[in-house]
Amino acid sequence: MEASVLHTHNVSLNILVIGEMVEHQELLHVASLTHHRFYWETDAASIFELASHTRFDLIFGTISYQGTSYFSTLQSIKQHNLDLAIIIFISPEDAFNLNEVLMLQCERYLCLETEKDKAAVHLKSAIQELSQSDIFLSDMQYFEALLDASIVSQSDTEGNITYINDNFTKVTGYTPAEVIGKNHRILRHPANGTEIYEHMWKTITQGKVWRERVLNKNKDGSDFWGDTIIIPFKDTHTGKIVQYLAVRQDITQMLLEKRAVQAQEKQAQEQMKLSEAKDAFLILFTHELKTPLNAIMNFSQYLYKHMPNIEEIPKEKRMHLLEQIYKSAHSMLENVSNILDLGKLRHQKLHYNLTFFNAKESILDVIEKHGALALEYHRTMVFHSDDSEPFLSSDEYRFKQILSNVLSNAIKYGTSTVEITLSSSKETLVITIEDDGKGIRDQDKEEVFELYNQSASKPSSMEKKGTGIGLHFVKLLCEGLGFEYRLEDSAHLGGVKFSLTKRLKEPKYV
Repeated sequence: MEASVLHTHNVSLNILVIGEMVEHQELLHVASLTHHRFYWETDAASIFELASHTRFDLIFGTISYQGTSYFSTLQSIKQHNLDLAIIIFISPEDAFNLNEVLMLQCERYLCLETEKDKAAVHLKSAIQELSQSDIFLSDMQYFEALLDASIVSQSDTEGNITYINDNFTKVTGYTPAEVIGKNHRILRHPANGTEIYEHMWKTITQGKVWRERVLNKNKDGSDFWGDTIIIPFKDTHTGKIVQYLAVRQDITQMLLEKRAVQAQEKQAQEQMKLSEAKDAFLILFTHELKTPLNAIMNFSQYLYKHMPNIEEIPKEKRMHLLEQIYKSAHSMLENVSNILDLGKLRHQKLHYNLTFFNAKESILDVIEKHGALALEYHRTMVFHSDDSEPFLSSDEYRFKQILSNVLSNAIKYGTSTVEITLSSSKETLVITIEDDGKGIRDQDKEEVFELYNQSASKPSSMEKKGTGIGLHFVKLLCEGLGFEYRLEDSAHLGGVKFSLTKRLKEPKYV
């Protein structure tokens, strides 16, 4: 619809009629009898274009028309014309965007269904008030019919409540007699930090609209979450804030339902991850058992077949086969024991046998026992020490398990050299194990200590060569025995550097 203009003599006010009110015949008659300039428009872009050339004193009409909302258009217009008075008719469909509508800070909000027939009366009243004064006094009676679905309260500049609607009482349990004159702090929940209220007051005292989801406390002590918007109203003459309007939407049930859905989704994801992790672990673990089991079966079968003429097999070969059978069985038993111990560790049922032992001798013992593995992978192990003989008060068997898991990883993932270093002082003992392998990506350095992290479907910078429980076992043992552990890049060899630190006594600070 093209904008049309009704000219009257002695023009003093510019009035724009928008939306559904353009079709209101009685308004046309009112316009013809006044001494003001009227504009009529339904198109949002044309409304904005008109307002950019004409400074309107009053915009009168509906907030939307045929599915098109004028909210953003009116908001932009009012930003450039702070003295503009707006009277808006709202339909039930517009109530879903009630917070946005209220942010316009219109002089009057009217219910379209009940007040449409009285539109001419409201227009006459608005023109009369505008003609007599620049101030359009707010009247809360216009809000009551529109805000039944909201929790509405009005307060003075100190936050003292001056008005509440019926829904405020329905939700909070407080009657007008119980809250009028009291501060809004009556709704404050102890779980909220002071910073949220500091930010609120800083915002609204600057004349800005504040919006936040806030946990509130009802009269009976129960909680309710409110999507809260607080709008400051200013005196158009002085520019000073004269009151605040708080509009809350009770979103407690919505949040509860949303959190329930999120909890179900999280549980489903965790179950899926756990299922995938277990599948990956079973694949890896059965592979680890299969290799020594095949060796046991093949070597045992070979010896069994040659038992009638066992002397024909050289003694050295027989001893070698028996040694391999023993090592394979020991490897299987160690894997099974680790799993059993891991279960105890995770449920804090693993008992430690604390003794006082020589840490250097224990390290050398672990290195010696890994000689065969180093030979198998063609690795050279080098031990460095500061010549100290530190003693530890800990569980020596579990201490060796920590070193054994880390050292075997360094041998498997290294390229040629593994270096073990021991250094100590009166306060601390530090053991480092470094390899010259490909290393680990930064994002994997923490994850490798988590259980079943070796997923066949997950990309990684490391080829999988174990069950995936070793470093998680190390993590739990270190935490149980009070060792500090760290995984980082090896600046010396270029691979991975694992550091194990034990504080022998707390350092003294001056």
